[in-house]
Amino acid sequence: MKWSNRVQIVTGQTCVHIAMHALLMLALVWGWKHRALVDVCSVLVAAYAVVCVAMLVAQQIPRLRMLGDYLEEATTTYYFGAAMLSLFLISRVMHNSLFLACLGVMMLLGPALFSLLIKEPAHRVEKERS
Repeated sequence: MKWSNRVQIVTGQTCVHIAMHALLMLALVWGWKHRALVDVCSVLVAAYAVVCVAMLVAQQIPRLRMLGDYLEEATTTYYFGAAMLSLFLISRVMHNSLFLACLGVMMLLGPALFSLLIKEPAHRVEKERS
């Protein structure tokens, strides 16, 4: 068995995802040490948005479906990190704690509720057919 397969079995992540995690942490530590955390967070959130758009485009083109699936996995993995970075950036502009708390809860619960609401109508249609 290849070492990369062994790493994926043990961690549940591919070596590429582990390397991306390490690079993101290095970027955040670098930004913090050099007092450029807002700039680093802005670049990371913008990069996440670009990857999301690339994923949506790649999933629509049959020849790029594998790339789209890989990008979907990456965006799913990094959603909460991007949400927290966005919340940090918003907190630099907005100073209302209640607003930030509500926004944070929406960011955390949003994807789960969205997926439940999307899947529920299809489940009802199957029950009606039975």
